[in-house]
Amino acid sequence: MKPSADLLEIIVCSILIFVSCVGNICLFHSTRKCITGHLQTSFLLMFNLVLVHLIKNLVVNVMKIVYSSGFMWDSAGCKVLHFTAALTTSLAIWFMLHFALFYHRKLYQTVHPLSEVPNLGNQKKSLKVVTALWVTGIAVYSPVLLYMRKSDHLGAGNETEPMSTKRIYMDCLMDLGNQQVEFYYGKIFLVLIDILPLAILVFVCFWMSSLLLERKEMTYGDIWIGDDDSEIEIIRGAKFSILLIWLITPLWISHFILVFFLKELADCVFFPAVLTALSSGFSVLSPFLLMLVNYKMKFVSLCGAKEEKPIVLPANGILSPYT
Repeated sequence: MKPSADLLEIIVCSILIFVSCVGNICLFHSTRKCITGHLQTSFLLMFNLVLVHLIKNLVVNVMKIVYSSGFMWDSAGCKVLHFTAALTTSLAIWFMLHFALFYHRKLYQTVHPLSEVPNLGNQKKSLKVVTALWVTGIAVYSPVLLYMRKSDHLGAGNETEPMSTKRIYMDCLMDLGNQQVEFYYGKIFLVLIDILPLAILVFVCFWMSSLLLERKEMTYGDIWIGDDDSEIEIIRGAKFSILLIWLITPLWISHFILVFFLKELADCVFFPAVLTALSSGFSVLSPFLLMLVNYKMKFVSLCGAKEEKPIVLPANGILSPYT
């Protein structure tokens, strides 16, 4: 007996919710203890990513489970579903861009040390940026809640098929009632606000990779680069930022392609489950990668150095420039 599309989606959503909740709660618990440590901006971004991931899974995927179980959402329910799914996806991309730029700046300063005193107001600036991203995201997607309506002509023939594969993706399609607004806002503007940050992320990824190679060459040259704890965290954060970029970008592109061919692929039994896995994959996998940013550093627990180590003068009398 072949499993139904609804049953597969319920199973996939349940697994995604469980794994995401475990990973994000562990990430929150591990970073919560580091409030007074260094690199506060990274902790602030991690907290916001945790919040976005939990909202995505506890709202969007729970609503999908309820829908696949037989409960039919009205227009208001579909609005909440689309608004939450789109908002959390965009915020995850924007916060990831902020996270990558933060470690790119730190990595650049490590490879090319600056002569001027570092700016101590970065934490307050980052808090303002994070707040602005939340406000911008809500403002950008507010038309979904205010003006979008459920398409009346779709899903009419599905009532006689209780386990139809065209449930939540076809029956919950929304439109703005105006073809021009639908085209410029729904198909161009909402795509650009995701794809442009993703393009910048890919560029930052290659730039960080170049800086890491440059630093590797420096460590084997005549210049002695010390084994400072904060530097290890920066290098680790940059490397995992690259991994996260290569995780979120293919997932978004694959999800976008499947949504573009929604009507052609909706009859496939595995389509809803695959679409859900792609849309929630980053929120499930990224917490486990983010926890490794500050994990097992030298002289460090999860939060960084707990006490200062005494500086021992080497036999040749040369100290590291980072001590």
